[in-house]
Amino acid sequence: MQNPADAVKPGIRAMGGYTLVQPVCLVKLNQNECPFDVPETIKREIVDRAMTRNWGRYPDFVPMEVKTRLGAHHGLGPESILVGNGSNELIQALFMATVSAGDRVVLSVPTFTLYSLMNTALEGQLRAVHLRRDMTFDVDRLIEEGAQPGTKLVVLCAPNNPTGSVLDTQNVARIAAAAAGWVVMDEAYVEFGETSHVSLLAEHPNLIVTRTFSKALGAAGLRIGYLVAHPDIAHEIDKVKLPYNVNLISLIATERLLDEPEMLAERVAFIRSERARVFARLQTLPGIRPYPSEANFILFETDRPVKTVFNALIDRDVLIRDVSRYPMLERAMRATIGTAAENDAFLDALEDTLKHLP
Repeated sequence: MQNPADAVKPGIRAMGGYTLVQPVCLVKLNQNECPFDVPETIKREIVDRAMTRNWGRYPDFVPMEVKTRLGAHHGLGPESILVGNGSNELIQALFMATVSAGDRVVLSVPTFTLYSLMNTALEGQLRAVHLRRDMTFDVDRLIEEGAQPGTKLVVLCAPNNPTGSVLDTQNVARIAAAAAGWVVMDEAYVEFGETSHVSLLAEHPNLIVTRTFSKALGAAGLRIGYLVAHPDIAHEIDKVKLPYNVNLISLIATERLLDEPEMLAERVAFIRSERARVFARLQTLPGIRPYPSEANFILFETDRPVKTVFNALIDRDVLIRDVSRYPMLERAMRATIGTAAENDAFLDALEDTLKHLP
């Protein structure tokens, strides 16, 4: 009998997969989560509503109420919306709908590793466009690569994970106008910046925007995401999206959380304020170079060995993200913006670490 692993695609066997170092620390700032939970009163309302439903039945095949609410949020109809088990599921679905072996996929790197993993799984031809050294997007190169024949996807994350870099609306419009295929804007962190690109859909039907409730709304545990696209594109992606992909509790939570714009605004304002404070303090630490960010995290470089700093912070009960394996980021780490106390603990631990390292 042959080795069962021989049935796996060679490209899958060769890739490392999405991994995460997750030691238990008192201060956890490694996954860009919201530092605030959904309030208990809202949780109880969601659960109470779910208790009136029959859990032995599937949720609605098409969650029209949720699609309608999300569409109205953007001034669009429900036919422009797909709801997902986190935005990651929808990113996977749009890759499945477009990419075959040898198709070109353009990524601006370094970025969220899921995109390249999906490309590898589907045997696409990756075309990497590196950020500039200051971590800004190389728009001219993205336009050039995206316009090449055989390009199925140009995938961009803005604000970008893990750098916090942004793209303005004018440049996104230029990229979409030139692209031979779809342009995907992953806006997981958009609430913490200034610019969304949903308004461009009317003029650029090849543009797709993905959003999540995992970051600013603090619902990462519920896995709620959605996609905004031209109805024709949404229809095609829907064909490969799993049926009944979002459970009824998450669907109920989606509607309830959309009723909390004030809570969202308060959280975003706090995180932006703390982001500015943390950035300023990082600038004062010797050998540390933080990069401007419009997300809920800050990327910074250190002149000390990254692994040494990372482990020293863990010894001080602080967990952040080592991103030194990413292209261009050999000396880099990423810290999520947490509560004021968590941010102080991280900054104090980093300062103490630097004092005690040679």
